[in-house]
Amino acid sequence: MPDTTPAAPTRDRRIRRLRPRTLAVSLVLSAAIAGTLTLSAAPSGAASRNNATLAGTWDLTVSVTTPDGGAAVTTPRFVFTPDHRLSAEGPKDSDGVPAYVAHGFWNEESDGDIAFYINHSGRADGAYLGAVQAEHMGHLTRHGTRFSSHAYAFTTQEDGTTQGPIAVSSTAVRVSDATG
Repeated sequence: MPDTTPAAPTRDRRIRRLRPRTLAVSLVLSAAIAGTLTLSAAPSGAASRNNATLAGTWDLTVSVTTPDGGAAVTTPRFVFTPDHRLSAEGPKDSDGVPAYVAHGFWNEESDGDIAFYINHSGRADGAYLGAVQAEHMGHLTRHGTRFSSHAYAFTTQEDGTTQGPIAVSSTAVRVSDATG
């Protein structure tokens, strides 16, 4: 008689499927619990609201990652208007002509989170040529005197080719509340 060893019992590894109704109830309960925990952790009253606004004139220091892995730094002046539009001018040459002129739009949240989209032509002597587009996300300080942001930019060349994503970071200091 051959020497045999009985095989170990195998487990039935079927995937258990939840009924759609059970899944929906679970999700609703989870959302209710999460909402309750979030509300109880939030500071009470309007004290948690950031009353600072991005509207105004700002000097930025923008660092752009170059194709060789280095960084190019530029110092534009941005104007964020109350109607959520923005304009910017790059550094001016000896004749007072800005290296580039930019336009876009912006938004802010009551907790100080900000986002802005900007587009402009690349500088003739810049690391990237063509039309530049970037979406910045960042945070405005509680007193509204500074902000920082990070972005990924893309460029479109005259022949239609694109470059990107290009890492961009900025820090800004408020110059004034004026927007005109």
